[in-house]
Amino acid sequence: MLAPQAVDRLLWLPRFQSNSLSILQSALTLLQEDKITWTNLLTKAEKLLTLKQISDLVRHLTVTNEEVASRADLAGIWVASVCIAIEQGKKLEEFDPNVYIIRTLPGHYCDVASTLQQALAVSQKVDSHLSQKLPAFNDISNLLDWYNTQSVHTQELKISRAIRGVINLKQIPGKLLKNIIEQLKNLRLQWRDFLNRLDENLADLVTGYNWSKFCAHPRHSTQFLLDALPSQIPKESRVWFLIFDGMRLDSWDLIIRPLLEDHFQINEKLYLTSLPSITDIARVALIAGATPDKWKNASGLITSNHNILAAKKFKIPLERREQDLQIIVRSETIEGQLRLGLGEEDAKKHNILIYNVSDDWIHNWRDDLASLNNFIQKTLVESILPDLTSRIKPQDIVVLSSDHGFVELDREDKVEITQIERHNVCYRYLKTPQPIDIEGKTVSYGSPEQTYQVAVGRKWFNRPDSNKMEHFTHGGITLDEMVVPGAILKPITKQIIQIELLDLPKQITGIEDDEIKLGFSVLNSGIQRSSFILNWHTDDSPSQVLQGELEKSERTAVTLSFLAHPNQQLLTIEMLDKKGNRLKMHRIPLQISIRRDKVEFSDPLAGLDFDD
Repeated sequence: MLAPQAVDRLLWLPRFQSNSLSILQSALTLLQEDKITWTNLLTKAEKLLTLKQISDLVRHLTVTNEEVASRADLAGIWVASVCIAIEQGKKLEEFDPNVYIIRTLPGHYCDVASTLQQALAVSQKVDSHLSQKLPAFNDISNLLDWYNTQSVHTQELKISRAIRGVINLKQIPGKLLKNIIEQLKNLRLQWRDFLNRLDENLADLVTGYNWSKFCAHPRHSTQFLLDALPSQIPKESRVWFLIFDGMRLDSWDLIIRPLLEDHFQINEKLYLTSLPSITDIARVALIAGATPDKWKNASGLITSNHNILAAKKFKIPLERREQDLQIIVRSETIEGQLRLGLGEEDAKKHNILIYNVSDDWIHNWRDDLASLNNFIQKTLVESILPDLTSRIKPQDIVVLSSDHGFVELDREDKVEITQIERHNVCYRYLKTPQPIDIEGKTVSYGSPEQTYQVAVGRKWFNRPDSNKMEHFTHGGITLDEMVVPGAILKPITKQIIQIELLDLPKQITGIEDDEIKLGFSVLNSGIQRSSFILNWHTDDSPSQVLQGELEKSERTAVTLSFLAHPNQQLLTIEMLDKKGNRLKMHRIPLQISIRRDKVEFSDPLAGLDFDD
């Protein structure tokens, strides 16, 4: 019986009519001895074969489709075996993790394989949460820490990316493609129900008898500047308070922070924004370091002027406000950047830069969450990062947060409102001094003008006779809207990227034709999040690539597998940077024992011209 790693390379076998396994086995052995020819043959064969033809080959194998997929080292075989399993009724979340471990598979179908790997991975992650009992939280800090460490906040975006990616897989038959998309959409619905239950828990922690406790809680966003800024600002330093308007935690974690980490060391903590989670309240409260009932000028009069409140927060005297403080909105635009000034002398002691990351786009966005985040990334790379890195100096103090996030709405969650005037009805909250008997929670800052009824979960309020609905919006109580990062950014003057390979053996032993699995660890011991690329091969065989990304101090397990051959002498593992430059190289001797029970065959293909 041929090992699966060998069988998965026999793409050309359907062209042969011979039933002689011995002939095929010998032919395989001869071809594999010439690594370059063998690699070229595989690449050309996969391009010539349709996915249906590759699937026909896989169906003849005696091992399970999952086993073929977990051992396949060619993209077409992997894709075919996974697709067959799905056609036979396998659910996306039911695949063994060894099948979809993210790895680069060579071949014509590598992009298809990568997209399906991501779909399987997010399906399993979501299902693992859905299958467990949802924890009940009695403390805001515990809820936020769990929400972050369990990566609950990233799954909705990952599902959206998976759906968007699968839709573009034209190589997969339409019926199967529809099946995969429907499974992902169903998981998304279940995930939203899961999030709604979490949001109910959140609502209990921030409203009712917990309301006053929440407004003074250490994880309320009004505490961020107190936590982040030193009590005394050094004379040579300037303060940059960056507010990324409308930035959700998933955008921060998956897009924005990785890009910023090329320029800054980042330490962060999660906070909850003020309610309602709208700009006029949440942003001003963030700047003022106080809830609306405490927004007062130097004379003790109520004000919502963010310039006055910021000056008070930074302890800037009235006569020094224009010289020491500036607040620039829409800082991502040319107009905003010109208003701030382009020279180093234009910066002031305290600078609050408000960048529109999401808020201006979400209210009119009609596409999905994945496309919205693609646009966010484009804005960050093209407009925000170049401006930031040109202004901030090594001695400066940089802090960053978001005023609020946003939530995606569905028409089926609409709540019709007829009890109050139209102008007091917003999608996620109502302005009403008296609670009305509908969905939501009442919050108040002590006056009728500052009393609101806010929606919980994905429910939203609809004005009478209105058919409009914003696809994305904010103002209510959900983790998506309320959880914001508070980060301290330290400019990096010298890149320190340190990736280590741990637990590598001094020698590897094996038996001919057996599969060798080498397990070791990759550790990021540098000062910032870093990606890693491992380029590995045995002797002169084609290189394989394994890549990933690690947080600062994060460690991950890695497994390399290959088939043992008697002539193998050395396993080479190279560590590369993002540009492909070699950082480290490890060479491990191989000692392969010859099988005594193996039957050798003479060359049955002698005289055939394979150049044809």
